[in-house]
Amino acid sequence: MENNLFLSNKDLKDNPFYNKRVAYTGTFALDKKTLSKLLKNWGAEVNNTISRATKFVLIGNNPNPEKISKLDTLLHDGFTIRRLSQTDLDCIFQGENWEDYSTSDEVIKDLDFTLDHFNQHHYTFDEGTRNKIAGKELYFCEGFRDDKYAISQIAGNLAAWCNHMLSSQIQIFVLSNSTIEKLKQGIKDENILMIQNYYNRNKADKFDFSFITEDDILNFAKLWIETFDDHVLNYLLQRYLQSNYAQ
Repeated sequence: MENNLFLSNKDLKDNPFYNKRVAYTGTFALDKKTLSKLLKNWGAEVNNTISRATKFVLIGNNPNPEKISKLDTLLHDGFTIRRLSQTDLDCIFQGENWEDYSTSDEVIKDLDFTLDHFNQHHYTFDEGTRNKIAGKELYFCEGFRDDKYAISQIAGNLAAWCNHMLSSQIQIFVLSNSTIEKLKQGIKDENILMIQNYYNRNKADKFDFSFITEDDILNFAKLWIETFDDHVLNYLLQRYLQSNYAQ
């Protein structure tokens, strides 16, 4: 078996592993020493430190949980790394369907924003009146009621900074209820696409944006008003709620 694997009737430079960084974790049909030798013979750079430059991670039986966690983080951050199983490995080594495993030599960051990204980075208020947005710089996306000034002023009265220009200083993106509802249905509106494209264009290696929702701010404002009898905040809240959603 091993001898057959080391031979190929195809040009090895055409194989998916050629000139690619490859990592593996777990156990495979071949022992690790033989597998590593075979990958290198096929032109791969074998490096079991999984990084943004890794192109393939071979996942066998009983993989290292820390390596899987690192891979999941990089995939979450938008880096295009391919998971391969023993079945995929067998297919490649047998010279089958190489075009299905083709990947670029370049490090590519191509985030596909999903509900999971929002859930993992949802910046929620704690129970009680601890004001977690005080001193934070907020960017309000589109899709709010017509009186968008009122909700941004609510945030301002809660000591947040409201920035209407995209910049590296933004700490929290504020998303409308409609944006979240669409995302739950798998629909990415112009706000999600804007954030996705903004991240993919910049030099950040980690997707560490934070998000709060329209309802997060409104519900916290209601609690604040009830606790501190804040008439100014209540005026702004009622003004916002009485306006219509933009068409």
